[in-house]
Amino acid sequence: MKLFKTDKIILLLLLSLLSVHNVRALVCPKCTLRCPVGVSLNATKTNVEVPNDEERFQMDNFLLSRRSTMQTALATATAFGTFLPAPVMAKCTDIESCREIGEKKVEKDMKENPVTILDGGVRYKVLQRGIGDAIVGDGSSIDMIYSISEGGGAYMYSQGFGYEKIDVGGKLQSDLGIDSLRVKMGQKDVPVGVEQALIGMRKGERRRLELPPNVGFDTSNWKPEPTTRRGKASITGYKRILEGFGSQPPFPSMTIWDIEVLSIKK
Repeated sequence: MKLFKTDKIILLLLLSLLSVHNVRALVCPKCTLRCPVGVSLNATKTNVEVPNDEERFQMDNFLLSRRSTMQTALATATAFGTFLPAPVMAKCTDIESCREIGEKKVEKDMKENPVTILDGGVRYKVLQRGIGDAIVGDGSSIDMIYSISEGGGAYMYSQGFGYEKIDVGGKLQSDLGIDSLRVKMGQKDVPVGVEQALIGMRKGERRRLELPPNVGFDTSNWKPEPTTRRGKASITGYKRILEGFGSQPPFPSMTIWDIEVLSIKK
């Protein structure tokens, strides 16, 4: 069987590691990988084997042998240039130049993909372009997937994004590609702010939107509803934030939605 250079290096390292383990076995036959040298695995406070001078000498040689073996293996791998990753040269050398590069990237992204602001304070950004000529409009019937998070980024619940498990034939599996939400535009299947952001989307298009509470869940009678215990607890917690609880006054916290259109029917 012909071995490539990479296979030879892997074989060399494996042999080196095996030799280290064999040396350890010679020094401490009672030890295992989880047992410190000189102490048996089932040792108690009164059953500890203290190494004598000769055993200490053997242990020192073992440690030196292990170090030299690993250094040899590392040097061999370095010589062949197989295991060590190629060095990455930084594009900036100080904080100011790094900040400048970052600002240019943000500026370029804002020009190519600006944030769109809608009535009611909804803001969205296109994450993925769609395909086809059909677009979502008033009265459209669509299939979509969504993921909802709190304004601070904490995940709440989703449908069709692969983050939840559903029962398929008695087995739980990811809902990615097998679950979606049917929405009839104008029927308040989703919050008004989400409907606003859906207008103009094409099949396969994905958008991320910030949804203020004034165009949020209250406008759709808290649909779409979560089905998991975690999702229901998240909604309960979100309502408490909006309404206030204890000494905490009401706070108009937004939600973050990732939405994707799977199909469009007029």
